[in-house]
Amino acid sequence: MNDEDSSIITEFVSVEGTEPLSNVASMFKEKTREILVFEEQDVFLGYLTKRYVTHQSKVQPDTKISSLIKRVPTVNKDSTPDVIARALLSEKIFSVPVVDEGHIIGVIRDIDLLKDSEDIFGSKKVKEAMTQNPIVVTKNTSVAKFIAICRTNNISRTPVVNESNELVGIMSPHDTTDLILSDSLKQKRGDRKAGQLDVLSVTVEELMTQEVTTCTENDFLIEAIVKLEKADHKALIVIDGENHPVGIITTTDLLETVSMPPETEGYYLRVLGDVEDSDMKDVIEMGIEIVKKYSDIIGTSGQMYIHAKAIPKRKFRGSILHQVRVRISTNKGKTYVSRSDGYGIFGAFAVALDRIEREIVSERELEIQSQQTGSTRYILEEIEEL
Repeated sequence: MNDEDSSIITEFVSVEGTEPLSNVASMFKEKTREILVFEEQDVFLGYLTKRYVTHQSKVQPDTKISSLIKRVPTVNKDSTPDVIARALLSEKIFSVPVVDEGHIIGVIRDIDLLKDSEDIFGSKKVKEAMTQNPIVVTKNTSVAKFIAICRTNNISRTPVVNESNELVGIMSPHDTTDLILSDSLKQKRGDRKAGQLDVLSVTVEELMTQEVTTCTENDFLIEAIVKLEKADHKALIVIDGENHPVGIITTTDLLETVSMPPETEGYYLRVLGDVEDSDMKDVIEMGIEIVKKYSDIIGTSGQMYIHAKAIPKRKFRGSILHQVRVRISTNKGKTYVSRSDGYGIFGAFAVALDRIEREIVSERELEIQSQQTGSTRYILEEIEEL
């Protein structure tokens, strides 16, 4: 990062690791999702996040926040955009700490990095990067079911629709964290009021954000980034002319594009999440095989991101349940996204790749059918002229 790029380094919120959780919970204000935690002599420990706190099973108001932190990577002041993007993606964080001469001097937010990398996106449009056919929920979906849907599909937000499949809101697990954290701390203090609603029985309608930032598939990605800066949910819902959600585009999708090393030829493949080192080589080879097999259709270069999440509590015959999300973006402007779960990383990954393969094959069959239809129409037109 050069001197001009240093302008995207911003200030951060910080606390001492010895502080009790009860004194820090109120610091999670709007758009403040990550607090940097330090110990004496300005030694950086990690992040405290609302999401990470609410995922803990045993949280007391007097719990020292040093025991609740999330370890995160840092970047140097002169790091390039692709390095910064990979750091953000590696731990699914919204900002990464910047180090200069051994000290944290600020953070770089994901949206600021995207704005500073506009030249990478050029004239690309939203349809080249969005995930099609997003999973949706209704206003009457319970929070418990919503969380289960997000966990099962390894997603972090969903459009909310009405009976006519029209967009009426957007929902993220982050929308539940304030309620859950507040409720949890109240229960620990013993002042929970009788008759108070069970958090998980609350419906999506009560917590969703109604003012949804949207775009169309023909909008330019540069325009989408400007809109994303105003969207607290880190996502845009892509709608058609009838206000039906047809896609979703997130900061993660765009960061994956920025993370590609400059002048990379072929496919850049990256595995994130819970994959053992001993399994990494085989997972990468499975990914390489699919892009090589269909390079004549999808394109000869691009990127493949494999996100894997292990659920240790769920096992079958000794194998741990894995959730896998695969995203392939190509130089032909095509994007393929697939999710699956299975016991063992290879089983889950194989299913995800099979779904992408089916999509590619179906796409080719439709293209062939279209060409044949066009040929038939041409012949008929020729006959009419005779």
